Amino acid sequence: MDDYYTKPYCRMGPYIVGIVTGFILYRTRGKYKIKKPLNLFIWVCMASLACIVTFGIYEESIGNAMSVEIAALYNAVHRTLWGVCVSWVVFACVTGNGGYVNTSLSWSPFVPLGRLLYCVYLVHPLAIDAYYMSRRQGVYGTDTEVIYVFLGNLLMSYMAAVVLCLAVESPLMALEKTILRKDKKTK
Repeated sequence: MDDYYTKPYCRMGPYIVGIVTGFILYRTRGKYKIKKPLNLFIWVCMASLACIVTFGIYEESIGNAMSVEIAALYNAVHRTLWGVCVSWVVFACVTGNGGYVNTSLSWSPFVPLGRLLYCVYLVHPLAIDAYYMSRRQGVYGTDTEVIYVFLGNLLMSYMAAVVLCLAVESPLMALEKTILRKDKKTK
């Protein structure tokens, strides 16, 4: 865990993919039209790739061991490929090639949840650690247990994010707007 999972250089692939995607979006100013057949083909490829990355270790999770070569390949590329899939969704939605996915992700009830997302990202490890560190016995990983723990951690993370957003982020944003507005008036 300490040698592999938490090290930032193990996430270098998706980080670089995100930087390249951001640079492309910056250079194209978010205007890049793709013909419908090619767009559909890329969506199918990216959806298939995302499913392979997500469910690629299913056989191992039920007790069927992967070959060493396949396991090494999966461990070497799965994070970068997931970053490519997420970057495609971002690129397609920004450039107007997102279709139904963009419509779904732009649904108005997602707006307040999206505004809290960065705070949730910052607090969720603390919520997960607080849950597991307070347990007095081990966890038996049934489907029901995993769903219950996931939903509980999600709810606790969002509740803590609301508090953090109201106590820290919103006042600092208001202060920043006030300071920047005064700078514009003096020019």
